[in-house]
Amino acid sequence: MAKLHPEPAARRSGVLLSWLRLAVYCFTAIFFSYQLHYRVPAPKTHRGVSPVSHQAEFSEYNAMSTISYLSDTIGYRIVGTVEEHQTAVYLKNIIRDYQKNAAVVPGAPKFEMWAQHETGTHRFDIMDHMVLKAYTNITNIIVRLSCPENDFTLGTERQCEQDAVLVNSHFDTTLGSPGATDDGSGTAVMLEIIRVMSQRDWSGYRNSVVFLFNGAEESLQDASHAFITMHDLKDTIKSVVNIDACGTTGREILFQANSREMIEAYKHAPYPHGTVMANDVFRTGLILSDTDFRQFVQYGNLTGIDMAIYKNSYLYHTHLDVSQHLEPGAIQHLGENTLAILDHLAKNTSLANIEPTSEMVFFDVHGVLFLVYTWATAFRIQMVTVVLVYVYLGFVIHRTSKQSPYRSVGVLLASYARSIVSVWASGTTALVLPISVALFLMSDVINRHMAWFRHEWYGMLIFVPMGLIGSYGVQALFYKLPGPQHVDMEYGVFNSMVAAFAGMTFITTLTGMASSYVLWVYCSVLFVAALINEFALKPSASRAKQGTPKIHTLTYLIAAFPLAFIYSDNVFALIDIFVPLTGRMGIDTPVDVIISIIFGSIAYMFCLPALAHIHRYGQRVLSKILVILVLFQVSILALVVVCGGSPGGWAFPYDEMHPKRLFIQHLKNLTSGESYVSVAEADHGPYINSVLDAMEQELAVSREERTGIYGLQDWDSIYPFSHFLGGYRFNTAPYIRTHTTDVKMARGEKPLLDAHDGVFPVLTVHNDRYDAETGVRSLSIYSMSPSYTWTVISFDAHVVDWSIRDEQPLARPARYVVRHVNGYAGDNGWKLDVSVIVPEEERALAEKGEWKLRVEFTALEGENFAGREQERLVGGVGMLGVVKRILPEWTTTTWLSTVVQDWHL
Repeated sequence: MAKLHPEPAARRSGVLLSWLRLAVYCFTAIFFSYQLHYRVPAPKTHRGVSPVSHQAEFSEYNAMSTISYLSDTIGYRIVGTVEEHQTAVYLKNIIRDYQKNAAVVPGAPKFEMWAQHETGTHRFDIMDHMVLKAYTNITNIIVRLSCPENDFTLGTERQCEQDAVLVNSHFDTTLGSPGATDDGSGTAVMLEIIRVMSQRDWSGYRNSVVFLFNGAEESLQDASHAFITMHDLKDTIKSVVNIDACGTTGREILFQANSREMIEAYKHAPYPHGTVMANDVFRTGLILSDTDFRQFVQYGNLTGIDMAIYKNSYLYHTHLDVSQHLEPGAIQHLGENTLAILDHLAKNTSLANIEPTSEMVFFDVHGVLFLVYTWATAFRIQMVTVVLVYVYLGFVIHRTSKQSPYRSVGVLLASYARSIVSVWASGTTALVLPISVALFLMSDVINRHMAWFRHEWYGMLIFVPMGLIGSYGVQALFYKLPGPQHVDMEYGVFNSMVAAFAGMTFITTLTGMASSYVLWVYCSVLFVAALINEFALKPSASRAKQGTPKIHTLTYLIAAFPLAFIYSDNVFALIDIFVPLTGRMGIDTPVDVIISIIFGSIAYMFCLPALAHIHRYGQRVLSKILVILVLFQVSILALVVVCGGSPGGWAFPYDEMHPKRLFIQHLKNLTSGESYVSVAEADHGPYINSVLDAMEQELAVSREERTGIYGLQDWDSIYPFSHFLGGYRFNTAPYIRTHTTDVKMARGEKPLLDAHDGVFPVLTVHNDRYDAETGVRSLSIYSMSPSYTWTVISFDAHVVDWSIRDEQPLARPARYVVRHVNGYAGDNGWKLDVSVIVPEEERALAEKGEWKLRVEFTALEGENFAGREQERLVGGVGMLGVVKRILPEWTTTTWLSTVVQDWHL
């Protein structure tokens, strides 16, 4: 029987124009969002005095001069090296100059400086691994600015010195980087802020500001631990502002905060950028990183905020982290924000009785607004919105049943339940289906891992089409499934989107997740658009019967533009964080899958109203859209396969500015007399084989894959990060014997390591005693390692007591790893006191003094190959230099030269 009335969609025209209009709404919003998101203030190029006000103000020019000197002149400032010492001297000299200049300023703050050198221990757990830390002679430089010495407006006890806000950065660098941004940026910003604040009149300031330049963060936060547990000022610190960096461009982000007062203080930043989402993501541990903020919270019970420059983290912890790669304006942004926050905290805020809390919601709107409210407020607002949405849906169902008597309330309820489920299913499928693309690229046959890595937006091309296929394909499928459908699918699905997001808001709000505000924003915008459409824009019933869409064109503008504008701001931050991060997440992390899920969510969310719009022209047009998406997806994957196999190709994941991270170590085993070059990678990109093949050809030996416990032991020098590296090693003996100038070594008559330059570390036992009644042996292990910087002791035992401060051993046998670092000019010696239970079957040996504790001892040589290209030679041959000559330009390397030895103590 022929239809009396063809479906409205069949009579509508202008398909391309309608889709173009929707695309203009979304992409115009994204364009404006992009301009605001990546905007940084113009850098001040004067020498620190405003040409307008003639007052001291923050100048990026001054800060960049410091950064350039630290990273480009001094270079790699690894703890224990002469460069670390040179940095400390430089900072103290600059601070003394500022101190002299401030002395002649009327009302200038009291300006004090300390140099702290400490020795201590602490426990540091990261990535589910326990690390015991010991440090000797590490350096902190501390500055305090407080109210003028003759200012007694707050009383005669100088209360301004009893309540202080701490601002912290670190001036040391990791092994593989000269640290222009990490954390030369924080160090330079703090220096410039000291200059500016010390030139101001501090009369009436309520609190002091303590600046901590700490000299040992990269060694697992030793210097911040030393300050907050041992310095005389520690009890005056009431809150903390931590400055760090993992990128070189863009705005700093507030990514950790734990009190309302400190979040409110951040509102005073002129260019705020932060969200509780970053706070929530950082707490999950997905971002394999940490900052000194942890030490201040754990040992000082402090509240505060943690900020960092984060974009373009491809260069983080690499040789490319130099001043020339810092974006102009990024340091101005960080400096002006930090200065405004500190000035507010010092001048206007009570720092007493600040209570830690995670019950806060905060986010910025493109750096223009910064909103802060309690979780209790968020809960009420979000739940009220959910209720209103379902009241509205009930109204729509009731109104529709009155206008269409042949469709009962029950039928309408079923049709809305069905379409709400379809909205949820579209979202789920959009997240999941791109995983198939990831698995295809990861397969042994295709072998195109991380084809999206080099440019953050490549994931849009590679994964978003499949996400859209999943999202729109579910809508097509629901046409085929049994059950009541909407007469006007576009109208029904649009209202269902509002209800679906209300449901998601309800569920996430019940979980107490502060980031649920994002779903609430989506729900609210869709709700407002639906209300405007229903009561102002929707055509009359007679016009609707003639084929006029029930969702007005302007409704899509009202919904799509603000959603795309708000969401894209979060997306830019999300992909700028996670895409570069995948290059250092370890070989076992399925980064292709993670990125596919992220871009699947983008496919679903970035232009969400399109989910209703695809029904505007019926099933036939929807089917054509799906075919176009499938063809586009296939074409992109074909390009990835063809153009991703060699350097320079469109889909090759690496280049010089987006490098693959390698760890290369010359490991000398003093127990076996062997010498190896170990190679490890920090990601699962497929191109390590080209590096290994080149090394095999150069060294004339085959590679040996190192897995399990053997691979971990090779990299004890950087434990626990060794758990995330894939490893190989090459026997260097043939190469050294072929190229040495030592005739006996060349003939094989001389052991390889007899020709090793330098002295070797030594372990000795003192205070050794055994208690036969308890079976406990107590001993002091002394380590002497002159000319070595970082050392590691690892052993298996049931420990009952030790000299690790404020921590108790595990109540069972376990493997312990103790990392130690020497500051510059230390005596390179340290001691570990330990008491262990001797196994019952070996106690007879212990009573005779013959039971030994097996200890593996690894020591990092102090030559700093990355910075000076110096290394200890074996037989006149430098193996790191040999390897460096053959590495491709699309790699970046952390260089280590270590010795390892088994000791029976």
